[in-house]
Amino acid sequence: MQSILYIKYGELFLKGKNKHLFIKSLLINIKNLLQQYKQLVINSFHDAIVIDKFKQKDRQTIIHLLKQVPGIKWIIVANVIKQDYKTLCASLIKSLKPLAKTKQTFKIITKRIDKTFIYNSMDVSKKVGGVILKNFKEWTVDIHQPSASIYIEIKPKQIIFYHEKIAGMGGFPMGTNGRVLLLLSGGLDSPVAAKLLIKKGFIVDFLTFITPPHTSVAALNKVKKLVDIISLSSKLYQPKLYICNFTQIQHEIKHIYLSSYQITIMRRYFFRIAATLAKTNKYHAIATGESLGQVASQTIQSMDTIEKAIPDCLVLRPLLTYDKEQIIALAKEFGTYATSIIAHADSCSLFVPTNPVTKPQDYQAIKLEKSLDLIDKLLEKTIKNNIEIYKK
Repeated sequence: MQSILYIKYGELFLKGKNKHLFIKSLLINIKNLLQQYKQLVINSFHDAIVIDKFKQKDRQTIIHLLKQVPGIKWIIVANVIKQDYKTLCASLIKSLKPLAKTKQTFKIITKRIDKTFIYNSMDVSKKVGGVILKNFKEWTVDIHQPSASIYIEIKPKQIIFYHEKIAGMGGFPMGTNGRVLLLLSGGLDSPVAAKLLIKKGFIVDFLTFITPPHTSVAALNKVKKLVDIISLSSKLYQPKLYICNFTQIQHEIKHIYLSSYQITIMRRYFFRIAATLAKTNKYHAIATGESLGQVASQTIQSMDTIEKAIPDCLVLRPLLTYDKEQIIALAKEFGTYATSIIAHADSCSLFVPTNPVTKPQDYQAIKLEKSLDLIDKLLEKTIKNNIEIYKK
């Protein structure tokens, strides 16, 4: 009896003729993530990826990593035996013995891929179920809500069986839906947005804004740590972090005569810089962690006025309809929460006016921008000279 990790695809089955391309991408992502485990044998098939030759002491760590790989529906600890009914019964009873001490209800789900096998799927389930009842006297069958589901897959030359299924991340393999540049702050929302985009198959790079001396080195280090968490210490992929020194533009924006519009104007210039980087570096879209109505700059009117600064650029907002409790739950699930709540002020929070406008108008924003004599030159200078790329 050979132990394997059996990776099921999930949504990849929706891709029809392109499914093999998605499977290939997932296989590459898994191999990159697990490259430190030199002894592993990883192979893909039409219905699953099989990971073999792992050390038992490494199994839980490998599973923990796989749970964070988009495109995986289930991570299954399975056993492989030769295609033989008697071997199946003996091996299955042996694998279930750790559960024998507790009273269980169970059902068996058999899938006979090899139609030449002596018994059909229903017969296998009935016969194996009888063997289990004989060996574990306190167990009973419950086909509706069993405490243990036992899966048997009969393939040519071998049988795979298992009863432990661990939920994966789901979604699509990273890189299969394109590249996105995400505006990353040190807060809760944007790191969660990044993980949701990665789950949907995007490669996500990052743009953050600093305003020295108003923002600290510690605040930037916090953002770098969030990038590290999101990318699994660059094991999942090698992200880019664009760091933009926004101080000169920010000081110019302070001169507008309607202070309530400062955040609106600031974010319009954030978006202009992001859109320029996206076009230059061939990103398919920019993205934010905005959630509708959480703060003044995230009303529908604010989003509309801010986005009109970049009419030719697609903006993705994966958290648009999420409430704060849902975002906090996801931040904890993704491992970004503890870092996000560390108190370091970012560029936005430092320059929030006392009464920010909640329903800004595009014409008013344009009028205010035209009143800033130096803003166009500062924007050009910032894009040309004040953006550096951080790579771990």
